[in-house]
Amino acid sequence: MSDIILDIDRIGKKFDNLKVVDNISLKIKRGEFLTLLGPSGCGKTTTLRMIAGFEHPSNGSILLENKHVENKQPHERNVNTVFQNYALFPHMTVFDNIAYSLKIKNINKKEISKRVNDMLNLVQLSGYEKRKPSQLSGGQKQRVAIARALINRPKVLLLDEPLGALDLKLRKQMQVELKRLQKKLGITFIYVTHDQEEALNMSDRIAVMNKGIIEQIGTPEDIYERPKTKFVAGFIGESNLIKVSIEKVDKDKFSIAIGNKIMNIDSISLSTNEKDVYISIRPENMKYSIEEKAFSLKANIKEHAYMGSLIKTIATLEDGQEILIYNYGKKSGIPKIGQKVWLFWNPEDMAIVKEG
Repeated sequence: MSDIILDIDRIGKKFDNLKVVDNISLKIKRGEFLTLLGPSGCGKTTTLRMIAGFEHPSNGSILLENKHVENKQPHERNVNTVFQNYALFPHMTVFDNIAYSLKIKNINKKEISKRVNDMLNLVQLSGYEKRKPSQLSGGQKQRVAIARALINRPKVLLLDEPLGALDLKLRKQMQVELKRLQKKLGITFIYVTHDQEEALNMSDRIAVMNKGIIEQIGTPEDIYERPKTKFVAGFIGESNLIKVSIEKVDKDKFSIAIGNKIMNIDSISLSTNEKDVYISIRPENMKYSIEEKAFSLKANIKEHAYMGSLIKTIATLEDGQEILIYNYGKKSGIPKIGQKVWLFWNPEDMAIVKEG
């Protein structure tokens, strides 16, 4: 049995000659939790809808377990979708909502009862089977929607921003619940969100989309620690992006120039051959000193923002660019507003990124 359950090959989608998805390819593993992450309008939901069968690709192919499904109707594909608005039948009980698709398939009542009760146990809603959707909280409604999708035993479960309507505390609880469910069932989840923290917390891999293309795909650690483009570095968490010129000195040595400052690096893996690129340094990796270092940038402290265990400091470089610095659990020794400092970082904590 192949490790790849879903093979998306150069699919694209146009609406009135506007290219929404631009020939993307993606191989999704069996039992994987993969997230399509990006801003509104990047094409992630359209991609999900093409996998589900609600939209037909303008070009390209979609193979589910090595069988073409790009021209099949939604009910002909062994995938189910959970939507943000739950789409529950308001006049039906929880039991009947979950059992609906089984009744349409004329499954016998004894089997329906067993499978619905199994689902209720799985989503921790035993005892709620006689309630109507109006009697449930947002989190409970979402669990009913998930149970209704899972009862058909799909090969792939598609989730389109399913937690977007929930408050922050409940959303975090449901993130844990969804990941628990996915691991327990071993079903492939394809999850759409614009929430970077949600993607980092839940995913085995993340595909970052922008303007209809996938800019980078990798593990949460890869995406956060080693972004390949300026967009990915700026979209995933907070990052300091500084434009630099990079020169290859010899086989394993490079020099990075920021203005008249030169940093020599013994070995670095470049994802681009461009000369003018950006370096990305996460705020938690940016350091400062009141004395000039061998390689450091002169700056002035502009402001501090107290956020409990974290203090965010903004410093301004001589060219006016603002740099963000995180101080965790540190309330003393932080430079005062207006004070001159020298900013520096460890070379292994930066990533070289291209424009896009």
